[in-house]
Amino acid sequence: MTKTKLILIIILITLLGGFLRFYKNYQNPVSLTVDEVAFGYNAYSVLKTGRDEYGKFMPLTFKSVGDYKNPFPIYSMVPSIAIFGLNEFSVRFPTALISTLSIPLFFLLFRKLTKKTGTALLGTLLLAISPWHIYFSRYVSDHLMAGVFIGVGIIFFLKMLDGKKIWALLSALFFVLSIYTYYPERLFVPLFLLALFAIKFKELINHKKESVIFIIACIVLAAPLLYSTFFGNDIARANMVFITKDIEFTRNVLLSDAKTAFSGMANMSLLFFFWARKYLAYFSPSFLFYGGLPMTIQGSYGLGVLYLFEAITLPLGIYAFIKGKIPQKGIITSWILLGLIPSSLTNNEQHPGRTILILPAVILLSALGLYELIKLVKNITIKYVKYFAITAFSILVIWDLAHALIAFSVYFPKERDEDFMNGTKEAVEYMLQNQDKYKEIVFDPYRGVVAPYIVSIPHMYILFYSQYDPNIYQTELKRTGDDLYGFGKYTIRKINWPVDRSSDDILFIGSPWVLNEKDIDQGNILKKIYLENGSLAFLIVRTGD
Repeated sequence: MTKTKLILIIILITLLGGFLRFYKNYQNPVSLTVDEVAFGYNAYSVLKTGRDEYGKFMPLTFKSVGDYKNPFPIYSMVPSIAIFGLNEFSVRFPTALISTLSIPLFFLLFRKLTKKTGTALLGTLLLAISPWHIYFSRYVSDHLMAGVFIGVGIIFFLKMLDGKKIWALLSALFFVLSIYTYYPERLFVPLFLLALFAIKFKELINHKKESVIFIIACIVLAAPLLYSTFFGNDIARANMVFITKDIEFTRNVLLSDAKTAFSGMANMSLLFFFWARKYLAYFSPSFLFYGGLPMTIQGSYGLGVLYLFEAITLPLGIYAFIKGKIPQKGIITSWILLGLIPSSLTNNEQHPGRTILILPAVILLSALGLYELIKLVKNITIKYVKYFAITAFSILVIWDLAHALIAFSVYFPKERDEDFMNGTKEAVEYMLQNQDKYKEIVFDPYRGVVAPYIVSIPHMYILFYSQYDPNIYQTELKRTGDDLYGFGKYTIRKINWPVDRSSDDILFIGSPWVLNEKDIDQGNILKKIYLENGSLAFLIVRTGD
């Protein structure tokens, strides 16, 4: 294959991948999550004032709703918000862009790891159409961004061994950038770098200057964040999500022996086996091939992090990987095995976002298997058997792609829109259009079709969609109390309708759980907001005559 033809194919694959990531990403997912509006408003605040929503100047850790956020995703939005304004597209633009650029970059990585152009091309195609990659590329995904930076860091690390100092600096930059982007990388990157140095020890000895530059650059660049991790607010995030906070562990392990829980080696071994089960769960077929992505109702046939046809190519790829002469086996193996450690140490079951950092390595194994499958089919001498194999596999691929298209465009918007706080934007926009008619606006933060168990943090949506002046928000007096937060004429609290109905000149926004239509004058119900599946999400109600 000529170089021109190869470049053309990569460009076409990248355009396909870019289309799948950018096309109407401001509408699907159907709404911005709480994290997205928090990221976006803080980026807007930095753009306008150089400070976050709390008035802190250019922070390395952003205090946010219920947690602390990493700096890179927020700072990466500043240019797009400056160009496109504060909206859904500008907030999601950096993730979609980085995701798209990763397609040609990972071709270079795949070829560097395998020395096989054909396998690298197949891997690039699989990455471009990967449901795992596409899903997290269509909204703000700090996990995807960090995973891309790790891949680029590996490219430059391997190039560093060719003897150029600039690659050492660039490799350190991207590895460290990943830890400024997503929390699990703060554990993974040090472990992975130790593995890289062990695997490449002899080569690194022959490139002492580059190795020293790499180490010093990593330490210098990471120092501010490392300090924040161990001595600052970031430690609170780690404590919140650590495995010992897992409700299943608490209920089924600690409570089984409350008197001696976590008091000796026996209890430490229980914790170890609990962690091992979580670690091994990432290899389950359901997670990999038909339910790993949170796009459909739990228990239904949805999308795995890989396509169903990769249940054929992945085992073939693992076999080819073990038996074949792959130049960087140690790196690929370490990448996968170490990459699952951070997510398995958290209090969630099978989190596809926290494990997406291993996606390129898994895709590469699948590409190796697809390459082997093509070779096997080519070597079939019986014509009808060959045609049957090609037809059967093609039908499976077409089925998978059609199912993915339907899942993304039909099922996902209807079945998971409440997880993305659908309806909050519509409620806020109606409120903003009519706020001058009322002395106060009360927004109940609890919502949910099944039960009021979702906390929507509506004040962040008010800040975002009103483009509330950050200079004012940073300095104005806030009203706080038990389950209450307020600024300006906006109050976020639970609605107690039997009491609140007697108030005057107030606009109330809440779920049907707190604003029961039967208890409200129909003339006072100004608007009903529905989810994509037809369920009632919010009522907007006035008081007074």
